[in-house]
Amino acid sequence: MHARPLAAALCAVLAAGGQAQERPSEDELFGPPPAAAAEPRPASPPAAAAGEHGQTEAELFGAQKPPEQARAPDGALLPRVREDWLKVGGLLQLQAQASAYQDTRPHDWPLSSPNLLDVYLDSRPNDRVRGFVLGRLNYDPTVRSSGGATQGSTGTSTIGFGTSSTQNPGGVLDQLWVNFDLDHRAFVTAGRQHVKWGVGKFWNPTDYLHPVKRDPLATFDVRTGTTMVKVHVPWEKRGWNFYAVTLLEDASGDQTRTASRLGRVGCGGRAELVLGGAELGLDGLAQDGHHPRWGVDLSAGVGPFDLYGEAALRTDTDGPLWRRSSPPLPPPAPYPELQNWVRDDRRGILPQIVAGGTWSVKYSDEDSLTVGAEYFYNGAGYDHPDVYPYLLTGAPVFPPPIVNGQPVLVQQDPTAFRPFYLGKHYAAVNLYLPKPGSWNDTTIVATVLGNLSDRSYVARLDSSVLALTYLTVETFVAVHFGRMGGEFRLALPADIAAQASAESGGSTFPTGAPIVDVGIALRVSL
Repeated sequence: MHARPLAAALCAVLAAGGQAQERPSEDELFGPPPAAAAEPRPASPPAAAAGEHGQTEAELFGAQKPPEQARAPDGALLPRVREDWLKVGGLLQLQAQASAYQDTRPHDWPLSSPNLLDVYLDSRPNDRVRGFVLGRLNYDPTVRSSGGATQGSTGTSTIGFGTSSTQNPGGVLDQLWVNFDLDHRAFVTAGRQHVKWGVGKFWNPTDYLHPVKRDPLATFDVRTGTTMVKVHVPWEKRGWNFYAVTLLEDASGDQTRTASRLGRVGCGGRAELVLGGAELGLDGLAQDGHHPRWGVDLSAGVGPFDLYGEAALRTDTDGPLWRRSSPPLPPPAPYPELQNWVRDDRRGILPQIVAGGTWSVKYSDEDSLTVGAEYFYNGAGYDHPDVYPYLLTGAPVFPPPIVNGQPVLVQQDPTAFRPFYLGKHYAAVNLYLPKPGSWNDTTIVATVLGNLSDRSYVARLDSSVLALTYLTVETFVAVHFGRMGGEFRLALPADIAAQASAESGGSTFPTGAPIVDVGIALRVSL
């Protein structure tokens, strides 16, 4: 289905876009500037479990309104030149994590160390112009230098602090953008940037401008930005905001489908409307080669609760869906666990709906805790985990080709296994405890997350301790429980795991179900 006419119509009728990127602020990422370093800052919580951690537009792009002191006597606007207008900084994070597996000897338990270095240049020559670039270097000494994913031996991202690029060592460009205003009425950001839509904390199906879904258990979001042009037009009298975006990358993240011609440029928009005590968001995105996708979200305070919800309405998925063949495929079956799966060509709306809320309470004069809960219905998910081995091995061609007399798995869709978006029903609860009692440099987060469709769960405890002002020590322990073969208790038959590991270029696939994961990270601001 060609979406070009719909894309044109969408661009014409919507002036929408995205909220400021939901990522940790620069102080959280890189530490305070030296002038503020004399007094220790509180530790930042893990990204997903902490809840609200996004930057405002003013924090991200600088002051959006012209300062009064920048006005000439006749009322004309003069850009204020900054004396120290170039900032250089970064982040160094060293990590180590290990996992215990059922029916696996301890010396065979997998170990990984996905380390990363972020370096940024931030140029603000005056109040109306800003340029920003952020590059990232990844290195895991436990992975051979020829390449390979560093996602832990589970083949998923259900644990850990984050993952590195597929090259080892490897570098990626996270952000590269310029921000400026048009007569102080419209604000333009052009280049590779992070723009988040939706209000979900653990699941965020309307985050259409990030092709890769965020790992809700990771303490550091390693996803890179998306190249686009965003225009923000505020309506200050009503407190409303309108955004428009033109997308210069494929909306599904397919690297083989680039926007190398005008017809492939995506177009979308978002409106954020304040209605009494609630905020309503409406957004949409269209691109040639993909069906249009729409989203709506709502957040409001109801008594002591902050409630929110979002719904993604689309008629396609970023990758193919699979179902069992009826009638079954004919024998022989060299891999019976992978037999009888064919593409599912379902049509119609596949809704994805998130509903959640948070409640904060003070338990002393200086201390408080926040409890959150969230439910996710995934219309594009699976009811049963039988398909997981097929997806995890890359959705191989079946029947597999024969090489030297042996069947070989061929990876047809390496992104088919999408953690946290496999089942139809999910739920999560978490407890956020910043600076408890006299531990003013400590943050504790407890999370329980489950795939209700296959009845598998993971419970995780994170702690973050600020030491020596610029050094943060993070630790976690995660326990897997529930149904064997479910998403968080997944294992593969030995022959399939060995073949899949050989074909993956470095990843190790499990032969036993995960039991416990532990990790430690050292983070230093540069």
